[in-house]
Amino acid sequence: MDKKITTIAFATDHAAAEVRGKVKEYLSRLGYEVLDFGYDGDGSCDYPDYAAKAAIAVADGQAQKGVLICGTGIGMSIVANKIKGIIAATVWNEDTARLAVQHNHADILCLGSRTSTLRELCLMIKVFLDTEFEERHNERIAKIKELEK
Repeated sequence: MDKKITTIAFATDHAAAEVRGKVKEYLSRLGYEVLDFGYDGDGSCDYPDYAAKAAIAVADGQAQKGVLICGTGIGMSIVANKIKGIIAATVWNEDTARLAVQHNHADILCLGSRTSTLRELCLMIKVFLDTEFEERHNERIAKIKELEK
């Protein structure tokens, strides 16, 4: 069973500027401590800088899960999956958010601010955080972890 989730590593880029504060507030209202590694400036930024910081926080155990938001979620996912020990999943609905955890043991959720509404983002986050990994998939996850060696 997964250890209790209390802390979330959170990162956004410029594409998620409009939802950043609202999603962070939502996570806080759900009772999570939020480690915010997101971009809070004006203009554009390089998403790898922010995704990497959040993913490293999860890999190092500072946070149990991560939520990353860029325009599509794809770029942040690519970066997060470069960090040893991380399984990041880009999802597009509640079902894929649930399955990313149940079947793939995802510890970072990657979302698109340009592909989902704020309501949809929050619903996917809630499902992701409320879902537990199904132990019957341990062998497959072990094979994924073996590839990191």
